[in-house]
Amino acid sequence: MISRLRSPIISLFLDACSNVTCRILVIVLCGILILVGFVFFVLGCLFTWAESTVYNYLRTPVDAYLKFANLSSNSLAKATLLNAVLDYTEPMGQMAFWVGLCIILICGVGLYGAIIKNKFWLFLFCSMLLAKILILAVIIVTFHTNPKPVVDTFQKMLYETVRGYKGMRSPDKHSLLLNVMMPFFDCCGVTGGEDFTDSKNFDKTFVHEDSAFRMEYPFPCCKMSSYERLPTKCPQVFDERSSNVKTGCWPRLEGHILEILTKISYVVIFTTLIEFVVSDVECNYRNNLEPTNHQSCPRVKFG
Repeated sequence: MISRLRSPIISLFLDACSNVTCRILVIVLCGILILVGFVFFVLGCLFTWAESTVYNYLRTPVDAYLKFANLSSNSLAKATLLNAVLDYTEPMGQMAFWVGLCIILICGVGLYGAIIKNKFWLFLFCSMLLAKILILAVIIVTFHTNPKPVVDTFQKMLYETVRGYKGMRSPDKHSLLLNVMMPFFDCCGVTGGEDFTDSKNFDKTFVHEDSAFRMEYPFPCCKMSSYERLPTKCPQVFDERSSNVKTGCWPRLEGHILEILTKISYVVIFTTLIEFVVSDVECNYRNNLEPTNHQSCPRVKFG
């Protein structure tokens, strides 16, 4: 019954799969998957803990803002800003980290079992691999069917960031993040500038050089290419021509988040298909495997 459900490609593999061929195939595929898992693992570490990687990617907007706000020499403000960015990348980094670690550990078991030709290790590998495939299949199908619960987590984080905003030169993580994010994405707030009405600590007084302004919205909501110079009308006037008060950050951020999560899921689907082939080939190899060495040791006869 099971053989009838196999695809023609897998059946072709198994029909031509002798012990030696299957063993080599399992070793090669496990080695490839371990490399893929290592890439996932490294990317997960970078998205979760690597401040230097985030800084290299956002060097231009970060340096422009810190210079404008006279915070270039404030190493604590810079570290706080990069940690605030990592708060948003950490969930995706954690997913990549654990997926990569699972691939490395499980395929490491399969590689070890194939090298020493041990039925127990191969059985353990096959069981762990099939369980992982089942769990990932459920997660991926659930995500592609309804990604809203996952994406809404990031939206709640953005609302919290907007509510905690204080001002242009405030060294807190919420202000630092928005002061870089909003000019970078040409946006304002979550859905628009009106979101800052809930920012109780928002200091609406903005001083630049010898001029002081009373602002309705944060200065980074002004349209600008950098912090090198002030726009012509903004922040005295916040209209659609001179500012982004009608453009929220969430629609743009949501698109980037969905794109990244979708790409991760496609890579996971691809590796899962390879793992399925490996588990099928491995099961065939294990069933045809001779008894382990300790069971087939030559007996010494006396007399």
